[in-house]
Formats: sequence, structure tokens, C-alpha cells
Amino acid sequence: MGSLTLNSKATPADRIAVVVSSLGGGGAERVVVDLCRHLRDSGREVSLITLSGDDPDAYAVPAGVQRERMEIRRSASSLLDTIRFSLRHIAAMRRKIMSLSPDVVVSFVDQTNVRTVLGLFGTGIPVIVSERVHPAHNPISRGWRVLRRLTYPFAAAVTVQTEDGAEWFRRWTRVRHLVVISNAARYPQDLGTDFAEPPASASRPLILAIGRLIRQKGFDLLFDAFHRSRLFESGWHLTVLGEGIERSSLVQQAAKLGIAEALDLPGRVDDVGRWLKQADLFVLSSRYEGFPNALMEAMQLGLPCISFDCPSGPREMIENNGNGCLVPAEDIDGLSEALRRLATDVDLRRRLAAEATKISDRFSPVIVYKRWLQLIDAVFAGDLRGQGMEYSPKAGRRSVGSSQPKQDHGVGW
Repeated sequence: MGSLTLNSKATPADRIAVVVSSLGGGGAERVVVDLCRHLRDSGREVSLITLSGDDPDAYAVPAGVQRERMEIRRSASSLLDTIRFSLRHIAAMRRKIMSLSPDVVVSFVDQTNVRTVLGLFGTGIPVIVSERVHPAHNPISRGWRVLRRLTYPFAAAVTVQTEDGAEWFRRWTRVRHLVVISNAARYPQDLGTDFAEPPASASRPLILAIGRLIRQKGFDLLFDAFHRSRLFESGWHLTVLGEGIERSSLVQQAAKLGIAEALDLPGRVDDVGRWLKQADLFVLSSRYEGFPNALMEAMQLGLPCISFDCPSGPREMIENNGNGCLVPAEDIDGLSEALRRLATDVDLRRRLAAEATKISDRFSPVIVYKRWLQLIDAVFAGDLRGQGMEYSPKAGRRSVGSSQPKQDHGVGW
């Protein structure tokens, strides 16, 4: 895929609409809010459209961003009802977006992306769609996968977060302009660490993990690894921040493994930064990701980090034994050994932690959101010269376009 030349003198897009299903807790939603803030700060008129009615927000909408709520959810008793309701919702989205007269629309996450592209077909309004999870592992139905394949080529650009995700799209789709833009590091004031006291339930020494309690996050694998490490016998505790449908099964697993006394599951918390500041180790045990924000934040705050080398994201952030530890994906014994090694080697933890903080420069929000602005303006100007555009800061040992073994992460569509 060739490079895209951007015309820095192109007329900027003044009015931008951002569409997402909701502002519930999640990495994609946090990126949406941060992007809206940066677009506003660059002098653009920004509208944020959510599709989940009056559901409460986990993230505050930035001041100066116009908020528009829609409700597209409705129970259907038959396939015919589903089709009829979907067509009505897409038509309603079309009317809402066109009423805002945006120069460019940016849509987030698969189903919303499909609806947005369909709704704006024929309007002349360019759409940038953003995938937030590695597409080979994204658990959407066959029908939505087919619709994604059919609609994405009509988007002005498709953004993914990693080169691994981009490679999958190259192999399985015919998207016209594929763009790799990583997540940005957080500004220090956004990390929420301005607390003198640790969380009341925090125990030390502490291993911390963060994420929804769902299979994707691999906490069942982490529990097994923590049990095999035997670190709980020497006073180490494991805390997992998050909520989800697997809470009951995880509690049962912890009891069966005999680690319940050393485990805390506080649920979803608002002061994640405070927990990160008090932890001694951070672990990402996911089976797959897009670009894990929690790992980024832990590294920013100087935590020694261990992560499965899952698709995708951790490899872009961690250089093994340089600024963290990478363990082969779903390797429970490997994770157990890494936990033991870091828990018993204070000097190693300090060295990895010091190197980890440098991620703030490599994924600077100034750089990442400038690239978003360049893409939006290029789409508005119709200045997408060349075959594609890619941007992804890599670990020091790798670079964009470097030769890597290709992995088949799925059967495509």
C-alpha cells in the first residue's frame, strides 16, 4: 500500500459530526470524547451523535460540543420487523446528520459504521469509519460482517489502530483508503492521579488488571496464572477493575483455585488513575484487543507491565524486556513465570517502569490528533492522493512497512 500525500494548504473541514452508539464505559467511547475535544480546540464546530437514547454517559461531553441523542433500539418480533425498523433508523440518522450540515462525518464501531455509510449514501457527505477491535476477532454476526464488507468501500477512509489490523483488511476487503492511527496517550491531567490516599480496598503488594468481565479480556487465564505463580502465598493480591457478564463464573473460578482471599473485584470505578498509581504490577491478559488504553495508561504512570502478545496493540507498545514483558498469547505458564519474575525482582520492575513512561512521547496526543485532523481535512478536500495512508508509531525495533511474518487471524467474512 502506497503512501498518502496530504495537502497542508487544503481548506479545513469546519463542521464535523461524530457518531457513536453510546458514551458508556469503553475504550472507543473514550477516544470519541478525546477526539471531539481536540476537534473543538482546533476551532471546528463539532456535533456528537449517540444512538442509545437517554442512557447515562460514562464520559462527560466536552464543553462546546453539540450533543445530539437518538434512540434506534427497538424490539422486533420477526426478521421483517428487524428489516423495517433498521430502514427507519437509517433514514432517521440520515435526516439528523444532514440537518447538522457537516463537512465530514466520523463514525465509530462496526454496526454504527454500517448504518452511517448506508444513511449518507448519495448525499455527498464523506464518511470516515473507525474500527476499534481487531476485525478478525470482533464478535459480530455474519449479517453484519457481510454488510461491513459491502458498505466500507463506500467510506472515504477506514481507520484501524494497528498494522496487524490493517493487514487483515488488506487481505479480506476492498476498502479504498486504509488509515492506521493508534490511540493517543493521555494528558497527565486526564489520568486522575491527584489523590494522596490509596483506594480504601487496595492491598499491597498489588497486581492490577482493568477491563470488562468478558471472555475477550482473558481474566480466567489471569486467574490460572496467578494461582500457578503462588504469589498469593507471599502476600501478593490481584485486583481486577471492571464489570461484566462473567463476574459469577470468575468468582467461582477464584474459589475453586483457592485465590479468593487474595482477589478483589471492585466493579467499575471512576478513579482508575488512583488504582494505577497504587499498583506494583499491571497485567493485560486479553485474548484480543484493538489498542488497549488501560495498558497505555499503566505505562504512562510508570508501572511495570506484563501483557499477552495478543492481536492487536500490545506489540506496538511493548518491546519485550525493554519497557515491559510480552508473553505469547494465552500462554498461562508464560504469564505465571513473568508474574513471578517481576514480583521477585525489584530492580527489573524499576527499570521497566522507567522505560515505560517514554510511551507518552511516542504516542503523544499532539501527534495522534494532528493526524486525525490531517485525515479529516484531506477527506473534505478530496485530496486522498495515492493508494492509502498509514500512521502508527512503532516500538523501536520495528517500523512502518517493516517485513513481518503474516498471520491469518481468521477466515475473513
